[in-house]
Amino acid sequence: MTFSIERNIRAERVRCGFTQLEMAKKLGLSATGYNQKENGKRQFTLEEFILICKILGTNPESLINKSY
Repeated sequence: MTFSIERNIRAERVRCGFTQLEMAKKLGLSATGYNQKENGKRQFTLEEFILICKILGTNPESLINKSY
């Protein structure tokens, strides 16, 4: 079973009903920048990851350990 934090973030974002554009705005990123990070082409910073957890109402451990 494989997993990635990016895949888990995407799954949780979709579950919460947010678009990539909405997440990008909340994080202060361009839509392209967010897309690149969510698709694993670039990495989220620790600060961005923590903010994502707050936006999605989840804890970091659940995004790290889940396997969608």
